[in-house]
Amino acid sequence: MHKIAKTLTMAAVTMTLANTSFAADKVLTVSHWAGPKHAMATAVFPWMNEQYQACSGGSLSLKVENGLAPPPAQYDTIRDGVADIGWIVHGYTPGKFAATKLAELPGNSGNAESMSIAFQRTHEKYLAAAKEAKGVEVLANFVHGPGLLNTVDKITSYKDVKGMKLRVGGGVANAVGEALGVAGVNVPAPAVYETIASGVADGVFFPAETLYSFKVAELIKHSYRNPDGMYTTSFAIILNSDTYNDLSDEHKACVDKTSGVGLAGQIGKFWDEADAFGIERATADFGLEIVDASDEERAYFTEITSGIEASVLEGVAERGIDAKAALEYLRAQQ
Repeated sequence: MHKIAKTLTMAAVTMTLANTSFAADKVLTVSHWAGPKHAMATAVFPWMNEQYQACSGGSLSLKVENGLAPPPAQYDTIRDGVADIGWIVHGYTPGKFAATKLAELPGNSGNAESMSIAFQRTHEKYLAAAKEAKGVEVLANFVHGPGLLNTVDKITSYKDVKGMKLRVGGGVANAVGEALGVAGVNVPAPAVYETIASGVADGVFFPAETLYSFKVAELIKHSYRNPDGMYTTSFAIILNSDTYNDLSDEHKACVDKTSGVGLAGQIGKFWDEADAFGIERATADFGLEIVDASDEERAYFTEITSGIEASVLEGVAERGIDAKAALEYLRAQQ
């Protein structure tokens, strides 16, 4: 009888522990909008999932969902709890984000990894004080690699694009397009292929990785590159605040560990690898030709876009940030 009671007690304890472990399991839904070939889907979120599972002993994980909302609605999708985690383009919500434009400016040189690390450090030291993202936790800010001017027909000068219909994408890229005199076409990134294929646009401001991930190398045969940095686009991975607050202390620690500068740098590294792959495939499979801007053209670009920085700094200062100090700090980190 004693042995039976002992056995039943042990079984009850085992079941309780099993149920406790099961109850502690947490799967966070990720909203992804850029297609299955994009580095966020193939590298970034799988890597984050591995980190969460390793940190939590397998009890915290990610599940990627596609098509929950269009790209401009991603911020609201996460803030409102339709998904737990997602990645946003700051420029897709005009008027909401101003401080993040510092990372997009012409003259910010470097690859995605170095620029993303600099951006996140600047966010933590200066930009977070603006509290532009409400109802969400900012896990990391980052940027794509150097922006290219990609066109159906070859160009050899920035003057060639005056009046040309080009998709510009939002944020500082819009201001760059205006300075160059292009006829700007604003559509989210996933719509670029159709926009060019239908003749609505003759080219696009895009980084190299998109030549593969959005298939634009099928249509675009020429890329114009500026070593000084023409523009970039700022992004963030965000987590719904209620979701974060409801996590166990163990799971919060895992999320915190896989956030900040380390996450920003890892994302940038993945995007740099995607840039290299995009150029490789676009040149080998579709004959992409890349032209580097001459010293004269680089000087012309710097002159014609010189007013953008002052305008952005003014907007950042209106958010209560020492904009000049923040930009100096950001560029010192690159």
